[in-house]
Amino acid sequence: MSPWISPATLTPEIELLVRRWDLPHERMAEVARLLAAQSEGGTACALLPLTPTHPAAWGSACQAPPLPPGDVTAAPSPLVLRHHAGQAHLQAWRFYRAEQTIAGDVLARAQRAAPPLARPASALLADLGPDQVNAQQADAITCALEHTLALIVGGPGTGKTHTLARLLALLIADHPDKPPVIHLAAPTGKAADRMKEAVEAAADDLPATLPAKTKAALKTVAASASTLHRLLGFNPSTGQCRAHATQKLRSDVVIVDECSMIDTLLWQALLAALEPNTRLVLVGDPHQLESVAAGDVLGSLVRFARAHPGTALDRVWLELTESRRFRHRSGIGALAAAIVNGRADDAVHLLASHLAPSDQTPPADGLAWLGDHGGRFAWEHLPATVRAALTAVADAPTPAEALTALAGVRLLTAHREHTLGAAGLNDAIQRHLTQRPGLKRPPNQPVIINHNDPETRLTNGSVGIIMDVAGTRAAYFPPASADAPPRRVPLGQLPDTSAAWALTIHRSQGSEFDQVLVILPPDDSPLATRELIYTAITRARQCVYVWGGETTVRAALGEQAVRCTLLEASLAALTPAPSPAP
Repeated sequence: MSPWISPATLTPEIELLVRRWDLPHERMAEVARLLAAQSEGGTACALLPLTPTHPAAWGSACQAPPLPPGDVTAAPSPLVLRHHAGQAHLQAWRFYRAEQTIAGDVLARAQRAAPPLARPASALLADLGPDQVNAQQADAITCALEHTLALIVGGPGTGKTHTLARLLALLIADHPDKPPVIHLAAPTGKAADRMKEAVEAAADDLPATLPAKTKAALKTVAASASTLHRLLGFNPSTGQCRAHATQKLRSDVVIVDECSMIDTLLWQALLAALEPNTRLVLVGDPHQLESVAAGDVLGSLVRFARAHPGTALDRVWLELTESRRFRHRSGIGALAAAIVNGRADDAVHLLASHLAPSDQTPPADGLAWLGDHGGRFAWEHLPATVRAALTAVADAPTPAEALTALAGVRLLTAHREHTLGAAGLNDAIQRHLTQRPGLKRPPNQPVIINHNDPETRLTNGSVGIIMDVAGTRAAYFPPASADAPPRRVPLGQLPDTSAAWALTIHRSQGSEFDQVLVILPPDDSPLATRELIYTAITRARQCVYVWGGETTVRAALGEQAVRCTLLEASLAALTPAPSPAP
C-alpha cells in the first residue's frame, strides 16, 4: 500500500492534521486507515509494518504513552501511538481518553464494596425461598448486593431479567419503608420497553415471603425504565449530558440492559455520571452484535475477565448458561450454539435437516430452513404462518389487538436498502396488503421511530401502529402500564419513522417475537458474520425461519466481527497481577 493518499480522499480531518499539526504527507494514509476503522466500529487501527512509531515522525500530531499519570483530560496532540499484543496501533485521543477512563472506573468499581445493607446478602437471598433462582443466578445476585459493579452476561432465556427482578426486590425489601433510588436503562427505546415489560411481569411472580410493599415498589421502578440518553439528560444540540462528572446522577442503583449495544463514548458518559458508591449492574449478551458506533466495550470486559482469572474484574462478572427459552425449542438453541462456536458443518447440517416448504407448519423444535432466496422476494414466498401473522396485524380491528399481533412476528434482514433490505421488504409487504381485493379500510401499518423526540417522548426504536379508528388515522404505541390503553399520537405530531414490517437485525436487538423470518445477506456481504446471524435467530421465542444460502452460513461462521479496540490494553495496564494462592 502506498504511503501517499490521493487528493480525492483528503478528508477535513486529515487536512486539519496537516495544516495545524504538521502531519507529514507520508503519514496521511495511516490516518485515513484509522478513520476508516472508526467508521466500521473500531477505536484504533494496527499500523502497517515499517511504519515509524516514534512521535517525531508524525510532526506534532502524535504522542505516545507513558503519559503523565492520570492525565487524560487535556489533549496535547490529537493522535496517540500505542503498542498492544506486539503490534503498534494508532488511536484518536478521544478514544484513548475514553478507554483509559472506562478501564480505570470499571476496575475501581470492581474492587469497591457496595454500601452496607441492613442484612447480609445471604439472609436476603434466604427470603426468596426455594426454587426462585438457580445457583448461577444466586451468585449473580450476591455479587450485585456486595459490590458497586456486577457484570451479568448470558444468552437468551438464561434468566437475566428474572435475576434482575429478584435482585431489585431484595434491595427494596432491605429498606421497605425507604427503598433505594433505582434507575433502569437500555440503549434504545425498544430495549427499555422490553426491560420494563419483563420486570413488571416478574414482579407478579415474587414470593409471598417478601414484604407486601415490594411488588408495588418494583412495578414503580419498572415503569421508570428509560433510554440511557434520557437517563443522562443528553442534549443533542450541545452534545452534552445533564448528568456528568461534576453533576452526578442521584441514584443508589443503576441497572443497564443490552450493554452490547452501547458504544465507547456513551459508556464513558455513563460511568462519569455515577457516584462512586452507586451500585452499577451491567447486563448483556457478548455474542450479539456490537454497537452501531465505535467500540466493543462489553465484549472487551468479558474477554479480559475470562483471560485474567483471579483479578478484580474476574470476581465481578457472572455468566448465566442455563437457558430455559429454548428448552422446548431445541432446534433454535442448537443452531445458536453452533453459530456461537463457529461450527459451520453443524449449522449447515441442522438447516439441511430442517428444510421445509413455505406452506408447511414449522417443526416442534422451532427451526425451519426455507433454502436459498436467490436474491428475490415475493409475498407468496413467505411461510404460511408468517403471511397469516402479518395479515392479522394489517386487519386488526383495534390498536390493542394490532400491537399484540405485531409483537408476534417480524422479518429481519441485514441491510437497510436493496430488494431484500428492510426498505424493499417493507414496500413489497405494504403493497401486497394494500392491493388485496375487498378491503374496506386501509391496512394498519407498523412504524418504528428513527430518532428520540422530546416533545412526544417517543424514543429511537419504539414501534407502533398507524391505523384508522372511528374514521381518523393516527399512530398508536404501547401504553406506559399494562392496564392502560395504547397511547395515541396524531400523525401531525409523529416524528420521523420508517415502516416496520421488516427491520434490520441491528434494530431488532432488545426485541423478541413469537416467530421470526431471518433473511440472510449474500455470502460476500461484509455483514455476513456469526454475530449477525446469532442476534437474528435469538430474537425468536417460538419459531425461526432461516431464508438464505448455505454458502452464507459457512462464510458468516468463518467471520467473527472483531473490532480493533484497545480497551483490553488499557485494562491490562491498570490491572495488578493477582496475588498467588497461599
